Formats: sequence, structure tokens, C-alpha cells
Amino acid sequence: MSIKKLSFTAALLTGALLTSSIVNCVNAKEIAIYRWVDNNNVVHFSQNLPKNDEYKEFSTISSYKALSKAERKMIAEQDKANKKVEDQEKQLDEVTAKNKALYEKNCKAAKLNIKMLNSLDEIHVSEEKSDGTIGSRPLTPAEKEEKLALSKKHEGLYCSK
Repeated sequence: MSIKKLSFTAALLTGALLTSSIVNCVNAKEIAIYRWVDNNNVVHFSQNLPKNDEYKEFSTISSYKALSKAERKMIAEQDKANKKVEDQEKQLDEVTAKNKALYEKNCKAAKLNIKMLNSLDEIHVSEEKSDGTIGSRPLTPAEKEEKLALSKKHEGLYCSK
């Protein structure tokens, strides 16, 4: 064999080995790793599947993306902050729903008061007398106008247009 052919063969072999090594490095992060404890409480790690059924399987991908303690702490703090914001948004939604229901109730009451004050000539109100009993008396025209104006303000406040 000539020196030229030998050099060429060596170059091809080196290239093939180098390519094989690169491929293996790329695939190395996809290898399963098995961990188990034997009868003597010795911890074992292997790429080969253990014979017993009590093992845990890991992937080198997880260790490939390992985070520092500071990064884990920062992520935990961010998760905590996100949870707090989520809780506050949930509370806001609940309060908004309660307020909406209260506004609808107050709107309906204001409209009914306006209808009643406009349609009836004489309106009686219940009052507690000085002796502790409950009695009723008719509203004066001034009181009726005052209550009508107040109900219209309530309608403007609680009824969305």
C-alpha cells in the first residue's frame, strides 16, 4: 500500500471517528439513566436497565438544563408573585360580580320608586311613634318631590345607559 493511500485511509478513518463522536455527543443528552438502591443500601447509577423493578429513570436532558440555586429561588419568587396576582384578580372578579348584582338591584328599586311616586297621588310611609308603635302617614308634596329627585339620582347612578 502506498503512503498516499495510507494517509487517505487514515484521514477517512479519523473523519469517521470524529463524526461518530459528534453524533454521540449530540445524542448523549437523550440517554436514560437508571438509579436504584441494592440490598446493601448502595446507590447505583447506570445506562443499562436494572434487573429489579425498584428503580427511577432520569434523563440527561434534565441535568443538561440544571438551574443554579439563585435561579431556582428567582423562579420560585416569580411563581409566588404570579400566584398573588392571580389571587388578586380572582378577588377583583368576585367583588365586581357582587357590585354588578348590587347595582342591578338598586337600579330596579330606583325605577320602581320613580314609577310609584309618579303614578300614585297619595303615598303613605311607616314611622315609629314616640310610644314605640308603628304608624303611617301620607307624604307631603315637598317630601314626595324630594324622594322623586333622590330616586332619579339613584337611577342615574345605578342604571347603566
